[in-house]
Amino acid sequence: MTIRTRLTVTSAALLVGAATAACGGSGGGAPADASKDDFCTTQSSLFTDLDLDFTDPDAALPSEKEMADAMHSWAEKMEEVGTPENISDEAREGFEETVKAAKGISEADLKSPDLNALENDMSEEAQKKVEAFTTYVNDTCGSMFGDLDVPEME
Repeated sequence: MTIRTRLTVTSAALLVGAATAACGGSGGGAPADASKDDFCTTQSSLFTDLDLDFTDPDAALPSEKEMADAMHSWAEKMEEVGTPENISDEAREGFEETVKAAKGISEADLKSPDLNALENDMSEEAQKKVEAFTTYVNDTCGSMFGDLDVPEME
């Protein structure tokens, strides 16, 4: 599996992973006054923390356990930083779903061969909220993949 494919799997699990989240706490108590810079830096910290070399397709990949641990750490950071004031209510609820999903993601979830099935198990309302959050992140911070040419998942 290439780094870009693994990144796609990881980000897909974050973005549609609300279906796999435990019924624990959410990002509801997270601040709603984060600066754009703090929010965007924290949002992209998942990939920074995994220390991925995007330029080397043969670079060592993190294990599913390392990715799950990084997601848990990322969720804690996101919950601590929160969201900027200008986020819509729907996108904020998507933030909460995403944080909850990242906290509950497991190594087994990241080994799933069909992450689209996770999205299909989500309610339409939850999908819209997560999509609103994803759009907000892309509009506010830019694409998490920057200029990378990310291949389609098979």
